[in-house]
Amino acid sequence: MILALAAHVGGQAPRMLAYSASPSRYITAHAPQIAKLYDGLFLIVGDWDGGVAGKLATGDGTPADTEWRRLAAENARALKQAGAGESVLGVSFDENGPWPSPETLEDTAFTQRMVRRFSALGSAARGMGLRGVSIDIEYPYRRYSLEHPVYAGCARSAEDLLDAARRQGRAIMSSVLDAFPDAVVWILPGDLSAHGIGGALMLGMLATMAERDAPGGMHLGYERSYGLSDPASQAGIARCGDCLAGEVLGPREFDYWKRRCTVAPGVWPLHMVETGGKDYPARPWDEELEELREQMRILRATAKRYLWSFTAYPVWGPSDPEELVRWGFPKPSFAAAREAIAGWHGVLQDRARPSDGRMNRLLKAVGDFDAGRIGPEGLCDRFGTPARWLVLGLLGNPNTQPLYTAPSAANGPVRLEETHQGRDGLVRWFPFANLDPLGQVRLRSAFGYRGTDDCSVYLVCDIVATKETRGLLWLNWDDGAVVRLNGRILVDHSAYPERGHGLLYRDRYLFEDRVPVVVPRGRSRLSVTSVNARGSWGVTLRFADADGYPLPGLRFEMPRPVAAPTKVDLRTPSRGCAGLQQSQNAD
Repeated sequence: MILALAAHVGGQAPRMLAYSASPSRYITAHAPQIAKLYDGLFLIVGDWDGGVAGKLATGDGTPADTEWRRLAAENARALKQAGAGESVLGVSFDENGPWPSPETLEDTAFTQRMVRRFSALGSAARGMGLRGVSIDIEYPYRRYSLEHPVYAGCARSAEDLLDAARRQGRAIMSSVLDAFPDAVVWILPGDLSAHGIGGALMLGMLATMAERDAPGGMHLGYERSYGLSDPASQAGIARCGDCLAGEVLGPREFDYWKRRCTVAPGVWPLHMVETGGKDYPARPWDEELEELREQMRILRATAKRYLWSFTAYPVWGPSDPEELVRWGFPKPSFAAAREAIAGWHGVLQDRARPSDGRMNRLLKAVGDFDAGRIGPEGLCDRFGTPARWLVLGLLGNPNTQPLYTAPSAANGPVRLEETHQGRDGLVRWFPFANLDPLGQVRLRSAFGYRGTDDCSVYLVCDIVATKETRGLLWLNWDDGAVVRLNGRILVDHSAYPERGHGLLYRDRYLFEDRVPVVVPRGRSRLSVTSVNARGSWGVTLRFADADGYPLPGLRFEMPRPVAAPTKVDLRTPSRGCAGLQQSQNAD
């Protein structure tokens, strides 16, 4: 797979945008200072319906806020003249709005209103001289699941509703591109593994862009880099979408993705004080900023076209809080704001590259992947994690339904046609393409969102080692996990707290446990039991050294299934049975 857009490992450094900003006199007055830090801003209109209708000319007689639009255009011109020409005009989907629902998905009048609003968005962005648009699909996420009460009693099939969402995505994107053919399109937070209504909407948008070969491309604003995780994980984030694209997209969309589209990692420089997560470790800002510096060096070396940062506080402004207050911005609500923001500005201006030799080995692997010398499986190998599994499930939760856990299957031979007693009936092994260099096993993608509480699954793969290899198994799990190598238990976390065990450790780390492991030379069987109590679930694993860098020389393969035993035809005695009968007659 050859990607035309070269990564910074061998091409142009990615552009950096700040999310988010409202038009202001400050931006115009200080555009040169902002351009030293960022290549553009997300100028936010509000929600796609009321926000657009209240601020932009929609063509249906709704009065627009001419002052808002005038100031936004002035900001865009000032930033572009200062060298920050990547700003985009952004809208979001309302968390409490009527969409999505069976009625709004299939209502022609509602779709036409969406078309008018998004046409106005594209037209305004083009008229202001902006680079494109951003569409934040995050907030109605609860209604993306077909288990939501809004779909109770719906007379339509799930396929009907998903098709309707794809059609609306197509209609929305057609209206944007009709008004602004060259628009760069951001989807926040975009993820090709997304399921349900939101995923269908996004894939409909992408299909229209592929049909038109829209030159701006679609760029998925990943949030998986919000936390300050280990360096190896940061190096893999910008290729997650590329690894998965061939599995989830049709031929035309996949070709378009390779040529025009990217994953754009997002960072959260004030995560320590803005996240709201009670478990995020509070520590001195200089320590936090040093990890941010390392993170940004890695992401600048791997992101293909864009990076972005999220904060509720305007970190694209001055580091002096009093100066911001004088321009009408709110005073920061956390201590050490001056230190944190000034430090972040220093991080943005740092252009050093990663220097660790192990990191450079990963960057070379990313470059090999981009050049087509290795595929998604090879990239996952270089990151010390399996790309493909055989999966058995859904099985019973061993803590609540041990009767249906098929315990012999975890260590026995894999026979694809053999049935096992699962939680809800008979189950068989099936292949699952995870293709995630971070090592996060996306069990939601394998089983969806419905009926996955109180269950377990088995996952197996083979490890092929060129020599005996010693290192650590890095692991995290939600809610329980047991890992075996060649039948021997490496770690048993099958028990879990009453409220469950989260997949992200301390609100930032992908891995919690590190277990010594010796991988024998040759082929070994890796077996994982993943247990879910409720909600999201999965495991994250990597074979790595003490610092989290992947162990070299390991390759992961799908297990070789064993042929089913020859069935005996009970109607015709076999030769062995006939011999036994002759012996009995002789006696």
